[in-house]
This record gives sequence, C-alpha cells and structure tokens, in this order.
Amino acid sequence: MTPNDTRPSFLRRWWPVGLALALVLLRVLLPARALEYGYSQGVFVGLREVWDRLVGWFPFPLYYVFWALVAGWLIAFGLRIWRGRGCKGSWWRRGRELLNAVATLVVVFLLGWGFNYGRPAVTDYAGFAPYAPTLDELRARVRSQAAALAELRAALTTDTVALGADYLTYDRIDAVVRPLVTGALRELGYPAPGRPAVRLLYPRGVLLRFSTAGVYWPWVGEGNVDAGLHPLQLPAVAAHEMTHAYGFGDEGTCTFVAWLAGRRATDPALRYAFGLAYWRRIAGKLRQVEPDAYWAWRAAELDPGVRNDLQAIYDNRALYQDIAPALRNAAYDHYLKAQGIREGLLNYGTVVQLVEGYRRRGPE
Repeated sequence: MTPNDTRPSFLRRWWPVGLALALVLLRVLLPARALEYGYSQGVFVGLREVWDRLVGWFPFPLYYVFWALVAGWLIAFGLRIWRGRGCKGSWWRRGRELLNAVATLVVVFLLGWGFNYGRPAVTDYAGFAPYAPTLDELRARVRSQAAALAELRAALTTDTVALGADYLTYDRIDAVVRPLVTGALRELGYPAPGRPAVRLLYPRGVLLRFSTAGVYWPWVGEGNVDAGLHPLQLPAVAAHEMTHAYGFGDEGTCTFVAWLAGRRATDPALRYAFGLAYWRRIAGKLRQVEPDAYWAWRAAELDPGVRNDLQAIYDNRALYQDIAPALRNAAYDHYLKAQGIREGLLNYGTVVQLVEGYRRRGPE
C-alpha cells in the first residue's frame, strides 16, 4: 500500500481524537473576547435554544439517561473485550475504541458548553471592579444583613421555629428561579437564551455525600440539585446551576448571579432564602477572622428564628456524611485549574468580592 492509501483509513479510525485535540488547542489559543462574541453569545446561544426545544419537555433528569448510556456502553465494551480475548490486535482495537470514546466526550463538552470557560470575567464585561471589604466593612455588612433577614422572616411568621418546605412551595424549582436569573443576566448585559432546566436528583444525598449541593452536566445541558437539600437552600443553589446552564463556568460568577437574581424576587420566602444564602458566605468570612467575637455576637444578637433556620440547615446536612471529601476536593480543584480558573476551589469564595464590588459601582 502507498501512504495515500492508508491516510483515509487512519483518519477514519482516529478522527474523534484528532478533533478533540484541535478543539483543545482552539480553546487555549482563542482570546477571551473572540470566545465571548463568537461562541458564548454566538454558537452557544443557538445550541441552547435548539437543545431546550428538543429535550426541555423531559419529565425526569437527563443526568440519569447519560449515566444509563455510559453504563450500557461500558457493558458492551467489556463484552467485546471478552469475546475478542486472544485475537491478534484485539487489545489495540479496544484501546483505540476507548480513546475515541473519551475524545467524543471531550468534543461534546467543548462544543456544547466548555468553551464558555474562556469568556472574559464578569467584572470586565459588566464594567465594575471586585472589592474585598475591610474587617470593619465586613462586620457592618454581616450585622446589617442579619437585621434585614430578621425583618424578612418576621413578614413570614412571628414563630421562631425553623422554616420548612411549606413556606417554599413550587412544582418546578427551575420555573420559579428562571425569570430571576434571566433578569439578573440581562441587568449585566448578557443574553439569556432558551429555557434550561434544573432538576432534583434522587436518591437524597447523591451529591451531598460528595460535598456537592448541585451540578451542571454539560453532556445533557441540564442543571441538577440534590433533593436532600434543606428547602431554604434550594433557590440559591438552583440559580447557581442555572447560571452555569446559561453559559458561565466560573463558580464565583454563578453565585454572584444567584445573589443578583435573589434581589429581584418579590415573594418574601424567596427573598429570605436568597438573602440567607449570601449572608452565610459573609458570616463565614467574618467567623474565620474573629471567631470568638462572631460567636458572641451571634448568640446575643442574631434573630432567634434565623438562628433556628441555620441550625436546621446544619442538622439536615449532617444527615449525609461525606464520602472521600479529600479526593473530591482534589479532583475538582484540578479540574477548575485545567479550565483556566487559577484559584481552583477558592474560586467559590470570590463571590463576596464580586457582590461588594457591584454594590460600590453606583446607587443600589
């Protein structure tokens, strides 16, 4: 055979790997501005619209379908290995098949969503600077927001018993959260295409046992939230995952958009749930800096109803013990860094600088 005879065969056998490598190179080389307007506000907008029209009606999480297909492929792959054992070249063929399968997942990931990791920071796009509050400012923010939470809670009930699901009732969490998220994105100047879904995942604790409250699964274009979450946590987590679905990879940005979405809520229970989610973040930062003073203030001055809600969230989380938390943290930290997020897991903590920077840009 001449080289010209073998080249088409080689391309047919290895094209998924070649395409994956080309897309990875493109992701690395393209500037952020080109990715923003060419992909995130171009190709991805069309993909989001088409995908949601095709599968948005599914009554159950596509996450299950994805893993069922993966399991089916692995079983079939294992059977092919078993049947081909001892055959010359079998291991080489199976190895090529496995590499092409992994490469196909990489291609779908990048084309369907992953290029969004390269878009400019929300601060550059929306025109504000992140701001790290001083200790005095952080302390003042924690206390003023605690007072605002107490007022919101008092509008719901004068009872100090922890709030439950009867205060946050909805058939579909994504239907409740979607208009808040789309409004927040448009406030920042971004498009909000399609109608991405956020589904509850069962059994309860399937994500929480891996230190994860929610996940966006790019291979099915759907956000998922652990059904075991306390009802007060569901709105903010759903808004975070929906922001991923609208084309944002940065964790701090997604939590920032969730905060901005919460400010648009008119329902008192939703406003309280969103407000409590951000307050826990700033309170956590204050607790790290001056733990003794924080706990003394919390015991003496924090509204009893808010304290009981916090305890209910902690008690609910304790029902789902972590499985290999160190392994999960290490794996996700490396994943985020591989996508260009230099802080890794610390990226989650940037939301405070984003929120406080956005507050300082001008009148609220």
